[in-house]
This record gives sequence, C-alpha cells and structure tokens, in this order.
Amino acid sequence: MKIEQRLERGARAKQLLDDPLLLEAFASVRQAIHDKWEAAPLADRDGKHELHLMLKLLTDVKANIELFLADGQMAADKLKHLKREQSPAEHSAWRQSL
Repeated sequence: MKIEQRLERGARAKQLLDDPLLLEAFASVRQAIHDKWEAAPLADRDGKHELHLMLKLLTDVKANIELFLADGQMAADKLKHLKREQSPAEHSAWRQSL
C-alpha cells in the first residue's frame, strides 16, 4: 500500500474515532450486549457465549480502526523522516516513485 493511502486511511480513522456519534453507537451496542448477557439465564450457556462473541467482535472493529490510525501515524512519521534525510531533488524523485 502506498504511503499516501496509509496517510488517508489514518486520517479517516482519526475522523471516525473523533466522531461522537460513532463513539455513542459503540457504547450503546456494548451496553445492549452487556445488558442482554446479564439478563440471560445462567443455564443459557450458548446464548451467553454468543453475546460474548458479539462483544469481542465489537471490540475488534474498534481495534482495527485504531490500527489504521496508528499505521497512518507511522506513515506520517516515516515521511517526515525521509524528508529530513533527502535533498529536495531526491525527495521529489522519491515522491514520484510512490
């Protein structure tokens, strides 16, 4: 994946993680799953297991968005580092190769 794509994905991930509506949706779904888990009869092992998997998947979705953000930040750091090391002509040639 090109560095520009990594930067764009990182920027988009930041927008998502800064979006109060998305954060509220994550919290609402998490709470609903937790409430259903608490209300489930103790004997309903399969149902509780499914709710646990739902919670795990919700956590995984958010973690993936956070990984995109981290990757974008690493790409930005790499780009800054490369810019400091290269002459303007070298940097221009390098950018064109992306």
